Amino acid sequence: MTSPALHATHLRTILAHVPTSITAVAALVEGVPAGMICGSFVGLSLEPPLVGLSIQKTSSTWPLLRRAGSLGISVLTEDHREVVRQIAGPASQRFANLGWQESEGAVLLDAACAHLRTRLHAEVDTGDHVLSVLEVLDATEFLAAAPLVFHGSQITTVAPAWKE
Repeated sequence: MTSPALHATHLRTILAHVPTSITAVAALVEGVPAGMICGSFVGLSLEPPLVGLSIQKTSSTWPLLRRAGSLGISVLTEDHREVVRQIAGPASQRFANLGWQESEGAVLLDAACAHLRTRLHAEVDTGDHVLSVLEVLDATEFLAAAPLVFHGSQITTVAPAWKE
C-alpha cells in the first residue's frame, strides 16, 4: 500500500505520538550564559559516550553554543515547566532568576534529573535540522522530580513507575 504525499504537518501529527525528553543545553559565551531548549535529545553510543541533539537550522542560539568548548545538558523535571517557556523566550531573559552552576564553561540548571557536560563531536545535516553529536565528558544523576517530556504537542511528565 502506498501512502499519499507526506506533508510536514501530517508528519508532525504522527511524531507527536512519540514522547521526547526536554533538555536545556547551555554554555558560557563571552562570560554570559547562553542556552536553548531541546526536545530531541537522544543517547547514541556508550563506547564512546555520545549523545545527540537535533537542532533547527534556523536557531540563532546554536551558532553561539557550537563554538563553546564545553556544553551543559540539563535533563529537566516537572519543576521546570515555567523554565521551559523562559529559556525558549527572549535570549536576554533566559537565565534571569534561575539557579544554575558552571562547570568548565558548561551551564547546568539546578534541580535537574541529570547533568551532562559535553563537547561537540560532529554535526550531520538532516534536512531542516542538524544532528549535533556530542561527546559526554562527565555526567551526574540526581534524585529529582519526574522528568519532562514533549508528547501529544504538550509538555508533560513521565508517569511514575508501577510497583506491586
